Amino acid sequence: MKPTTTKILLVFTFFIGVSTVQAQEKDRATTLTIEQQRLLQEQRDVVKANREAFKASLTAEQLAILKDKSLNKEQQQAALIATLTETQRTLLNENREKAKVFREEFKTSLTKEQRQQLHSQNEGKIREKVNEIKERRIRRN
Repeated sequence: MKPTTTKILLVFTFFIGVSTVQAQEKDRATTLTIEQQRLLQEQRDVVKANREAFKASLTAEQLAILKDKSLNKEQQQAALIATLTETQRTLLNENREKAKVFREEFKTSLTKEQRQQLHSQNEGKIREKVNEIKERRIRRN
């Protein structure tokens, strides 16, 4: 192919991909009511604030564990958990409980039709994620 044709094809493919992503976002936005969208945004804000509070509570030793490239994710997590203070453990548990409450609150706000739409939208993503995890495990072994 000529370089010009290749560039045009590349740009065209890029725009199709962008428009598909935007269409999916619009579908999700139109699936949810304004109140549900507000609830999700509030939940995201709380989770973000909780994450920041936890990060701020980490000691220099704990930050060094997270930055250690010689450890894989599981080893980092195990090492970090072993060094957590009681206050940090309490903070993590409270954050988990809040997240559970938020999920339940959001689930109860959904109608049957909304659940079906969200399920069908997320079904492909879940399958892709499972395949990624399987591939990582195969590469690791």
